[in-house]
Parts: sequence; C-alpha cells; structure tokens
Amino acid sequence: MLGTSGHAREILAIAEAAGGYQLLGCLGPRRAADLARLPVDWLGPDDWLRDADESVRYVLGVGSGAVRTRLDGRLGPYRRTPARLVHPAAVVGPAVELGPGTVLWPGAVLTADIVTGRHVHVSTNVSVGHDAALADFATLLPGCTVAGSTRIGAGATVGAGATVIDGISVGAGAMVGAGAAVVRDVPAGAVVVGVPARPMERRDH
Repeated sequence: MLGTSGHAREILAIAEAAGGYQLLGCLGPRRAADLARLPVDWLGPDDWLRDADESVRYVLGVGSGAVRTRLDGRLGPYRRTPARLVHPAAVVGPAVELGPGTVLWPGAVLTADIVTGRHVHVSTNVSVGHDAALADFATLLPGCTVAGSTRIGAGATVGAGATVIDGISVGAGAMVGAGAAVVRDVPAGAVVVGVPARPMERRDH
C-alpha cells in the first residue's frame, strides 16, 4: 500500500475483506500520527518497491486523483503490477472491466458494460450505470450516482452525494461538488456546485 492516511487504512480494510493477498505493509511519509494508526507495518518510503520481489503488487492508497497520477508516473520505471481490490459487499455486473489498481468500496454498484481506467477509486455506496467509462485516476466519493452512458475524465472527482445524469461527460481534472446535480457536460478542470450544477464563481481578492 502506498499511503499511510485514513484513505489508505480504508483500502487496507478492503484488501483484508477481499482476501487473496498477503498484506505486507505501507509505504510513504514517516508521519508518527499516521503510522501509529496503521494496522500493518510501515515498510519505508515509496522507493522500497523498486527492490521488492517481482511478485509484490501494490495499490495507491491516496484520495487525490492528481497525486495518484504523479505516483503512478514515478512508479512506472519499477515495472510493478497494481492489484485490483473489490470489497465482497460491492456489486460488479456483467461485462464490467476494472483497470489495474481500481478499488471498489463496500456498497459500490457497477451495473453492466462499464470500463474503469488505472487506479480508479469508487467509494462507499456509489452507483455507476450501464455503459459508463471512468478514466484513469477518477475518484467517485461516497454516495454519488453516475448514471448510464456517462464519461468521467482522467483525474476527475465526483463529490459525495452528487448525481451525474445519463449521457453527461465530466472533463479531465474536473471537480463535481458534494450534493451537486450535473445536467450538462462539465469542461476539463472546472469546478461545479449546486442544483443544477454550475461553475463555481471565482472571487477576486
């Protein structure tokens, strides 16, 4: 596990519930407050993975899609294979393709004909409809709904309790605020909030 925060601890619990892997420990910054709460050993900084046995797989236990993107790029030369983790209380329907490093929290539902990219995180009680595509490093936060035939761009985040209606595209790096209702396409890098969702107003100081 790369990461030592609360997000990483949640993913460790998913790995334990899913089974199939021996949990070796966590990598990342040596912050005493985080390490004291880890249920596994701290193995060292991220470059520990460089010299690990070839059979070792990893997961990016970081909530930010932008940070996961940077970490994945840094790990590329190590030629390691990310693990996919699916909590047993998640539902994965027919013809769903999970990309390497994808993590599904308990209560996540992916209905049918859905594709996820690398290191996509689908949190607790998230619903994803048919024919959706979640690009690399996308993050779906607890309780959000992503309806059918949607496109969530690379590194985009859909906030807790938000709804993205059918056929909508959320651009790369965009942020959908908590509880928002997205009824039109969201440009790359935009931040949208409210019902219906609108771009957040910028305040000049």
